[in-house]
Amino acid sequence: MAEKKFYSRNETAEILGVHPRTVQRWLLAGKLKGARMGKAWKISEEDIQAFYDAVKKETAKNIKERNKDT
Repeated sequence: MAEKKFYSRNETAEILGVHPRTVQRWLLAGKLKGARMGKAWKISEEDIQAFYDAVKKETAKNIKERNKDT
């Protein structure tokens, strides 16, 4: 069985290129899945990828809609 890879809030922020507080807000809002272990958050590699894919899809949709208006 392959071992699952987990990242901290700060590591996730570095991967996504945002501030750690932004990751914290996404976690608390339920936009990004993660598990709280004591005071620390753990986010799986799969959840980071799923979040990235969802944001990418939403961005493409918004760009397409914006270009439709011009």
